[in-house]
Amino acid sequence: MLQYERQDEILAKLEQHKTMNLSVLAKELFVSEATIRRDLNTLEKIGLVKRIYGGVTLSKYASSSELPLSLREQDRRPQKDLIAAKAAELLHDGDTLIMDASSTVQNMIPYLSHYQGLTVITNSLKVIDRLDGTDIRVFCTGGRFIPRNRAFAGPAAINMLKDIHADYFFFSSQGLSLTGEISDFSEEETALRKIMLTRAVKRYFLCDSAKIGQSFLFKLCDSTEVDGIICNTELPESIKVK
Repeated sequence: MLQYERQDEILAKLEQHKTMNLSVLAKELFVSEATIRRDLNTLEKIGLVKRIYGGVTLSKYASSSELPLSLREQDRRPQKDLIAAKAAELLHDGDTLIMDASSTVQNMIPYLSHYQGLTVITNSLKVIDRLDGTDIRVFCTGGRFIPRNRAFAGPAAINMLKDIHADYFFFSSQGLSLTGEISDFSEEETALRKIMLTRAVKRYFLCDSAKIGQSFLFKLCDSTEVDGIICNTELPESIKVK
């Protein structure tokens, strides 16, 4: 088992049991306690777990949908890179794409260099920063700045998007239920994504497998309203797309 796979297993077990003893974790994952300690040190540094006497528990961020962007960028990075590479394969020279402020979508940026004449419309300050110095034409939605996500949202951003026509919209969200509902914890960003959905010819939801079976307060859309779901694993048969 690779290191990131083992760390995924640790987080999955903590989601199920909330707290676990180090020796039990080591036995269940068939590794030494020293290996488990190294993994937990890594997970603790990025804020996903908290060491307690004799064991470990999820930190206040690990089970929360309010995970800051700086941590989400590190969380499940290999899976997100795979998803981003698959998404970028859909593009053609000269395309216009809307990119939301999700950490998964940001991972597409290194793969955009394969194309000429792209235009990107985004509400993400991180996307804008990472595209600086490239030949890609960039438009920002503007709006109220949300520091936690390094993103813009609100009425001003929505108004900017009303006159936009794009070839693709790439987005992510916090949850994909087993019935195909895509949802999120952020009211403002969900409202903005709903407008983005209407401004693109093709809409693709980028979803790592940890989000499957999850539901949050604000519904964005149903899976049948998007042209595809790009995931690092096979989707349950109950989730349908166009």
